[in-house]
Amino acid sequence: MPIAHFKKIYICLRIKEDAMPKTILIVGTLNTKEEEGHFLRRQIQKFGHSAVLMDVSMRRCSPHLESGDISNVDVARAAGTTIEAVESLERKPALEKMAEGAIKIAKRLYEEGRLDGVLGYGGSTGESIAVMVQKSLPLGLPKVLITTSLELASGSVEHKDIAIFPSITDMTGRINKINAVALAQAAAAISGMVEARPELPPEKPIVVASQYGNTTPHIERAKQILEERGYEFISFHAVGTGGKTLEELVRSGLVAGVLDVTTHELIDWLFGGFSNAGPHRMEAAGEMGVPQVLVPGCLDMIQFWAKETVPEKFRGREFYFHNPNSTLVRATKEESAEVGKLFAQKVNKARGPTLVAIPLKGWSICDTEGGLKMYHYDGTPTGRYWYNREADDAFVKAFEQHLDWTKENVDVIKAELHINDPKFAELTANALDDMIKGKWKKGKRYL
Repeated sequence: MPIAHFKKIYICLRIKEDAMPKTILIVGTLNTKEEEGHFLRRQIQKFGHSAVLMDVSMRRCSPHLESGDISNVDVARAAGTTIEAVESLERKPALEKMAEGAIKIAKRLYEEGRLDGVLGYGGSTGESIAVMVQKSLPLGLPKVLITTSLELASGSVEHKDIAIFPSITDMTGRINKINAVALAQAAAAISGMVEARPELPPEKPIVVASQYGNTTPHIERAKQILEERGYEFISFHAVGTGGKTLEELVRSGLVAGVLDVTTHELIDWLFGGFSNAGPHRMEAAGEMGVPQVLVPGCLDMIQFWAKETVPEKFRGREFYFHNPNSTLVRATKEESAEVGKLFAQKVNKARGPTLVAIPLKGWSICDTEGGLKMYHYDGTPTGRYWYNREADDAFVKAFEQHLDWTKENVDVIKAELHINDPKFAELTANALDDMIKGKWKKGKRYL
C-alpha cells in the first residue's frame, strides 16, 4: 500500500478535546445483579459522566430502567428475535443470541459517537456476554471488566485491551462492604480512562513486527533503519497474545507494512507449545493485501514454560533451559518439514506484496553454529549443539515444495546469513520499505 494512500488512524481512538461528559455503557444481567448495575451507574455519575445500563439477561425480567437504558427485550430484538424465544433456548445458544444483539447495539452506539467506554460485570454469564461485546469494539476504546473469577476472565479476555477487576466476593444482587469497594474502584477506573488525553506521537505510517529475545538483534537493526525513514515501529512479543494482537491490528487497517521476523507461534500451534497464537497466525496481512516480509524466526524451537510443564511425550527430547520459566525443545527434521508446509500454505493465500526471507545460517540466538549446547530433561548435557542445519533445511525443502511459485506478488530470498546478522536485518528492512513505497518487484535482490 503506497504511503500516499495510507490513512493513518491512531490507536487511541475518538479522543475528544472538550470537557463534555462521556458516556459509559454498563453491561450486566439485571435479573440477578440489578443492584450492582445501579451502584456502578451512581459511581460513574459522581465523576460527571453518564452511564447507560444494558440488560443482557437471558430470561424475562422487569428491572428499574431509566430513559436511555437498554432492556433485554431491546437486545433480543437487535439479534432478530424475542426475549421469549431466547428464554426457550438452551443456555449456550441463548447466550450467543444475547451477545449478538448486545454487540450490534454497542457497535451502533460507537459509530454514532455515543460510546466512550464499556464497563462489564457479572458471573460466568454476564461476564461472557460483556467480554464478547468488549472484544468486538476497537482497540483503544476504554474497557473494564469486573469479574467473580480472575482465572475465567483471564482466559476469555486473551489479548484484548480489557482491564480486569476482581469483585472479591460473589455478586448476588446485593451490595456489601467488600464488593462496594471493588465496584467503586472499577467505576473510578473506567471514568478516569475515558478522560485520558494521551500525548500522541507525530503522525507516521505504522510498521508492525514480531519479536523474541532470540531475534532482538535483528529487530533492533531493522527498527533503526525504518524509523530513520519515517515509520512508527511497533513490535509484539511472539508469545501467543502478541501474535494475536499483531494480527488484529493489521486487520484494523492501521498498518502500512508487516515485518514478521518471529513466526515462532506457528510451530507452537502445530505441536502444542505455549506460545500459541491460534490457527490464523500469519494470515491477516495476506488477506488485507498489506506488504509483508516473512522470516522463519525461532521456528527451530517449541516453547514451554517451567520444565515441569513439558508434556510427557517431549521429555525424551533435547532441551535448552532458557530460564526457570522458559524451556525450549529443539524441532526435529520432521517437525520442521511440517511447519514448512504450513508456512507455504499461508504464503500462497497472500494478496499483497510478500517476501519470504530465509537466513540459512540459523533462525535464533540458540540456532547459531558452535553456539549453545543441548541437555536432557534431567539437566545432563547431551553432547550435541542446538544448531541443526539439516533440520532447518527440511523446513526450506518442504516450504519450496508447497509454495505456489507462479504468484507474481510473492518472492523468496535465501541468504547464507544468520537471522541476527545486521546484513540480513538490512535486507528485510529495505525490502519492506520498498514494498510500502511501491518500489518493490519480484526478483529484486537486497544483498
